[in-house]
Amino acid sequence: MRYFLVIMAIACTINFLSASTRIDSLEVYLKIIDQNEKVVILNELSQAYQEISARKSIDYAHSALQISQESGIRKDIAESLINLGSAYYYLSNFKKAVEFHTEALEVYQQLTDRTGMLKANNFIGLDHEKLGNYNKALDFFLISLKLSNEINDQHGISLGLNNLGNLYHSLDNYDKALEYFQRALEIEKDSGNKKAISTALNNIGITFSNRGNFSESLKYYNQCLEIEQELGNIKGISSVLNNLGIVHEKLQEYDKALIYFQRSLDLILETGNQYGISDTFTNIGKLQILMNNMPDAYANISQGLKFASDIGAQQLIMNGYLALSDLYKANENSEESLRYFRLHSKIKDEIFSEEMTNKITNMQAKFEMGEREHDIVQLEKNNQIMELQAEKRKLYLLLLFGSLLMVTGFSLIIHKRYRNKQNNNKILQNEILDRMTAEKRLIKRLRIEKVITKISSRFINVSDFDTAINDTLKEIGEMCGASRSHLFLLDQNKDTLDNTHEWCDKNVQPEISNLQDIPVDTLPWWMNKLENDEVIHIANVSKMPIEAQKEKKVLEEQNIKSLLVLPLISTGNLIGFMGFDNVTKAEEWKEEELSLLKISTEILGIYFEKKEIDTELEKAYFGLEKRVHDRTRELAEINHELQVEVTERKRIEIQLNDSFIKLKKAIEETINAFISAVEIRDPYTAGHQLRVAKLSCEIANEMNLNKLQLDAIRIAAILHDIGKIYIPNEILSKPSSLTETEFSVIKNHPLAGYDILKTIDFQMPIAKIVYQHHERLDGSGYPQGLIGNEIMLEARIVNVADVVDAMISQRPYRSSQGIDDALEEIKVNAGILYDPEVVDVCLYIFNEKGFQFEEIKIRTAPR
Repeated sequence: MRYFLVIMAIACTINFLSASTRIDSLEVYLKIIDQNEKVVILNELSQAYQEISARKSIDYAHSALQISQESGIRKDIAESLINLGSAYYYLSNFKKAVEFHTEALEVYQQLTDRTGMLKANNFIGLDHEKLGNYNKALDFFLISLKLSNEINDQHGISLGLNNLGNLYHSLDNYDKALEYFQRALEIEKDSGNKKAISTALNNIGITFSNRGNFSESLKYYNQCLEIEQELGNIKGISSVLNNLGIVHEKLQEYDKALIYFQRSLDLILETGNQYGISDTFTNIGKLQILMNNMPDAYANISQGLKFASDIGAQQLIMNGYLALSDLYKANENSEESLRYFRLHSKIKDEIFSEEMTNKITNMQAKFEMGEREHDIVQLEKNNQIMELQAEKRKLYLLLLFGSLLMVTGFSLIIHKRYRNKQNNNKILQNEILDRMTAEKRLIKRLRIEKVITKISSRFINVSDFDTAINDTLKEIGEMCGASRSHLFLLDQNKDTLDNTHEWCDKNVQPEISNLQDIPVDTLPWWMNKLENDEVIHIANVSKMPIEAQKEKKVLEEQNIKSLLVLPLISTGNLIGFMGFDNVTKAEEWKEEELSLLKISTEILGIYFEKKEIDTELEKAYFGLEKRVHDRTRELAEINHELQVEVTERKRIEIQLNDSFIKLKKAIEETINAFISAVEIRDPYTAGHQLRVAKLSCEIANEMNLNKLQLDAIRIAAILHDIGKIYIPNEILSKPSSLTETEFSVIKNHPLAGYDILKTIDFQMPIAKIVYQHHERLDGSGYPQGLIGNEIMLEARIVNVADVVDAMISQRPYRSSQGIDDALEEIKVNAGILYDPEVVDVCLYIFNEKGFQFEEIKIRTAPR
């Protein structure tokens, strides 16, 4: 009774709210109730967060356990331990889950609470099942099933049916599995337990999928997805999307399958559920084998196998080995394929032993016997009930009269409290509304960051500019609720403007065909602002200033009510503008919308700068190639004509040597051109590159690498950060720590550098070294996640030099560290992150040879 009022208050107030709002309400109640009653709300919150954020669920369960241990109420202690174990289960830490569920079982046994014992035994069985300890899992499932039959707990019986179904499913006995899943579904439909209904629907969908009945499978999956979305269960939604991906893969609809897998992965990553993350990575890898994308397939399967190994999930490890076996088979590497197939078979034989099969049969027999015993007991109870009914009728009138008196008294108490409750509810509703408003703002900010990341990645190596800009305008317009978003570019003479690209919301008339060859002198106010790098923010077109009357007329002809426009700058010059407008209402555009447009225009400006640089580099390259070709042909003719003359031969040799020097000089000039491009964007980076080149060459020389390797390392080290010319200035120069989104943009620079350098024939693997210089031995680097000797030795050398100089250099967001700290970093992580041989050499040239960085003078970029 001590929690009755708390539970009633919660039920009355939040019954109508969504899962998210329910959590908000529980958190509000947590602040206003007594300490002794908090354990109920904390356990409710732990359960609510289990499939949304397992770590939050753990925090709430820990708090509930602490309070219940202080109060000494053992039932609360057991419930808190159950929730703590379940939270670790959803975090995929199954060993921790077993510990807490076992503690809970011991408390329930002391209390002789058979319902609690049933629940704890079932949870422990699930923990062992995930760890691949099927024999242990069966033992606990049998105990749980026995208790369910003894106390006629229908939900417990349903759990037993699902467990039996899962076990038969693992033995490929799909008919028997389907029978048990369908019986479980009928029980839960009667109880109205939506979560349990969803579980049964999902299991039935999986079974139909494995039987090849895909239409039935999709039907059950869609019913399950509808319930999980209604419950707001992120993990459940992710699981169904993963299963839908498997069905579409089997239907050979690979593109659709990949979309489902990627949506599933995005969601499961939010929850931190490593079991689901591992399963989804492996499924994506298996699909990419079928799509003949072997590098990505290997990366994803390896990632899935890593997560599976971390949590000790034998079933997933087994599946990962089989996937690698299939991959090597597709690559016609029979030796590796056979090795991984044997690893798969070894785990399978350990898990699905004859002992386990016998236990499953025993469990089925005990379950069916328990049902028959329950029927006999029920008949005996029915006879006793008939005898007692006569006695009950006599007591009924007395109880009815007493109940009326109690209800009257209780009503008076409730009425007295009702007024106070109304006031509290009003305060609570206001707090809930404030929380929902803040949550909406946060969601919009996260969506904007996601759009910015997509746009940034899109323009790093764009092959179809029209598609890229159209997609960008659509994303910007939809995000900001605009009627139209558009891009205008100046012609070469900067006399006219053309609307080159446009996106329109539905029911909004396109204007692109009407906005071509617009003379710039007809928009004097507009162009003056853009040339001064000013934002044009018009909240109400009808209230534009007098000096903007020409522009006002143009906008009113298009029925525009408000708009936001930013100048598009490339190499310091105005080349056009990008923006969006609203034709339905006049409104102030919000700060986050201005920020989105500002970053988008800067990314687009960088694209045009890159395009111009690429054009110049291409011209320089072809010019150089032509000069070398012409000179080589000229020298060949001279050699042919004067081959008899020894002195002439000597002269030709000298000329050839001069040509080689000129060619080398031309390469150096190309490198200097790149350094100049970097300096314009970020003077720090150029100085850093030169120091990294100096240290890299010292290390390579000490390791006795040949001259060609030394030249490759020197050039690659100088150019290793060339990709940063595509990174927006506001990220490169940010004085504080980078956000996750900004860091994801920074991590694109090795790929961008590779794209710049791969077309230049250095006769050395310069582009590849630049591409790999942020990889780590243990696979934690980027962008490819390469491991060990998959990384070139030259890249491993540049990597160590880059880390040392980066740590001792001044950064916009932190001060420099000492050389001792830098050397300690590479020493501690030698053999883990960094090549141990390279680290030993680096430590030797600093400690024994007294290496020091020379002062690097940075050229100031012209403004």
